[in-house]
Amino acid sequence: MPNIAPVASKASGSLAVARKRALGLYRDWQKHVPQIITEYHLPLPQAVIRQKIRDEFEKNRHVSHLGTIDVLIHKGQLELQETVNVWKQHSHVMKYFDKDEFPQKPAGFLDKFYEGSA
Repeated sequence: MPNIAPVASKASGSLAVARKRALGLYRDWQKHVPQIITEYHLPLPQAVIRQKIRDEFEKNRHVSHLGTIDVLIHKGQLELQETVNVWKQHSHVMKYFDKDEFPQKPAGFLDKFYEGSA
């Protein structure tokens, strides 16, 4: 189980440097997806997790203030460190995923009964 060393917060000198740091963080998240699935026993395919990571980065794509970008990068690095080092519990990781992203269970008699359609 590889550990990620503690990260120090840095100030980016320009938007280009901040963009490069954000892309590096994105690559680090994507690189650790198989390990995250294994460590947390996630019942989701890699594609769903990779898409969720992309969605989280896309939420902040519009941010243009350099200080805000640096804070977001630092928070992303801390999240990655906590996740990869297994400092989170299964429920902390699963809170990022909607019920729609889970594989559908086959509808049996009891499921239909509880929904009132049987």
